Amino acid sequence: MTGQNSILDKIIESQEKQQAASFNLSELVNSLLKNLSSKESDILSRRFGLMGREKETLEQIGKYYNITRERIRQIETATIKKLAELKELKGEVDSASQYVTHLLENHGGVMEEKFLLDKISQSAADEQHQRSSQFILNHLLRDKIEGVKPDADVLPGYKLPVVSLDVVKAAIKELVEMIDQQKKLLTSEEILDSFRNSNFYLSNKDQITALKLGTLEENEDIDNIIHSFLRIAKRVDQNILGEWGLNNWNTVKPKRMSDKVYLVLKKHGKPLHFTDITNLINQEKFDKKIAYPATIHNELILDDRYVLVGRGIYALQEWGYKPGTVIDTIIEILTKAGKPMTKEEIVKAVLDQRMVRKSTIYLALTNKDKIKKLPDGRYTIN
Repeated sequence: MTGQNSILDKIIESQEKQQAASFNLSELVNSLLKNLSSKESDILSRRFGLMGREKETLEQIGKYYNITRERIRQIETATIKKLAELKELKGEVDSASQYVTHLLENHGGVMEEKFLLDKISQSAADEQHQRSSQFILNHLLRDKIEGVKPDADVLPGYKLPVVSLDVVKAAIKELVEMIDQQKKLLTSEEILDSFRNSNFYLSNKDQITALKLGTLEENEDIDNIIHSFLRIAKRVDQNILGEWGLNNWNTVKPKRMSDKVYLVLKKHGKPLHFTDITNLINQEKFDKKIAYPATIHNELILDDRYVLVGRGIYALQEWGYKPGTVIDTIIEILTKAGKPMTKEEIVKAVLDQRMVRKSTIYLALTNKDKIKKLPDGRYTIN
């Protein structure tokens, strides 16, 4: 990516954030519902989970009003048509259409459902706002934005009518095969570099870059397009470290607690107490399974990937930490050095591997059976 394009991307991203901050589809839905009768408004709110209501089935709503589920469906259809024809709020609906279209254009004309909803929602955790967004997308913008049905290749999403799913799926197939062949997690940058240099991209560049609608320039990057393809690809996912891989890999979607421990430690990049590791696993919400301190402690003890470096504190062995007591660590350090070392040098080397008090290291150095203090004050193996 050129510096100029990078600056342009940041400007566009900043503009999108400003638009999102002032763009509230919940308020638009509230305004639309005020133009309906109380019964019409209530039925739509119940059916689609609007206005703080929970979603209900046609049968549940029919029982409440003592009418058939088919009659509820008829009222639902007629009411949505009524909203689409409201002249009073046509400007607001058109603005919503332009904003969502702009987002899709900047991502290759296709986006995974949650990815798009997060972009247009003020808060990704605001379920009510996302339900309002879904209602607008699915029922009032259907002539300008199409839903993407999930299948073996893609997740649910939305696209612009001019975008061919065949081109998208062909690119996704190439990305999946590329990741599968490398057999390792890849950063976004690594995937983009590999894809841009692939025979597939070089042969299909015109078709792929044509998906970047609106402001595309000849040499503009396709990063947003590829990122959007990765998000909507069914077999690909991103782990908590931001690395991409196939979603059946335990380094992407871990099922075992020991793999969750690994990802949490890797993400935070430093030794942690097993209770902190437990809390972080539960915060990440990998799945519905709850982690308990005793379980996590057992996993840490039994898995060679983890090393006890302090009281209840564990680190990844790949960081250079070694198992064993402090005296074992000192002996290994002196053996590796191949020469006597000062107390300060030994303390520093031990603290690089273990989280212990200096007094513990000093005490270990008094072990005359294993450590010898030389007349010049340095230490060596006895």
